[in-house]
Amino acid sequence: MGKKRWKDRKDGRYLYDAHPMQKLMPFLYPKRTECEVFLKESIDVTEALAYLDSRKAAEGNRVTMFSLFMTTLVRTIAMRPALNNFIAGHRLYRRDRIDIGFVIKKEFSDAGAETVARLAFHPSSTVTEVSERIYAHVDSFRSSGNAGADGTIRTLTRMPRFLTRFVVGFLKFLNYYGKVPRSLIDSDPNFASAFVANMGSLKAAAPFHHLNNWGTNSLFITIGAVEERVCVIDNEITVRKFIDLAFTVDERISDGYYFAKSIKAMRDILSDPVSLETPLDTEEFAE
Repeated sequence: MGKKRWKDRKDGRYLYDAHPMQKLMPFLYPKRTECEVFLKESIDVTEALAYLDSRKAAEGNRVTMFSLFMTTLVRTIAMRPALNNFIAGHRLYRRDRIDIGFVIKKEFSDAGAETVARLAFHPSSTVTEVSERIYAHVDSFRSSGNAGADGTIRTLTRMPRFLTRFVVGFLKFLNYYGKVPRSLIDSDPNFASAFVANMGSLKAAAPFHHLNNWGTNSLFITIGAVEERVCVIDNEITVRKFIDLAFTVDERISDGYYFAKSIKAMRDILSDPVSLETPLDTEEFAE
């Protein structure tokens, strides 16, 4: 990535060549939560599910619809790098790496413990590599109960209220100037490239989720349950399997055309899941 320049943060590079309007927007609309745009997409996953069934039958592996989607997301961000932009301190930056935050449920019950995790992925990662990383982390949490930023959160909530307010306010001050400790940045999904909630694992629909003013996360995606739907293909009525994806994005990081093209790229990748077995040539998409 080269040597850091004086406007760069420890978690991102200042975009000196950004359009002037992009540089002005953080001053006109300083809060991420007032710049949310909501997009919904239904994606045909019939081929993807058949691919997963064939791999499971042949290898007995742990590649799932969730890890397939996560690989698709990593690849889409690698191919469409402006998705990795974020606003902090009234400036536009691009992250140095691809990090995905997600929710882990220890057990599927009302009383089951829940945590948030964040993992960094190489842009060229294959579906096997992503699956192994995700489920190693999930297994670790489910066996130990420790993951992500739980320790920091527990410490903050044990303090008197006035002290918690002071510490949180000080952390927000540090974040404005890009000085939040790296250990906190690396464990908090609110600083990730994207935050993903897999509602499909609960057999639920994909709701729109808000962004947060804390951190730098500019993309939140929820995944719905697989549904069979009647559709027409080549003038014939057939039944296909779909999932709904709900996107909440910070409109200040790019424009609508870029977001639409990025969703199309994601749809194209999921329609050809075998391509995720081959590492991506990241040189082709560098900006």
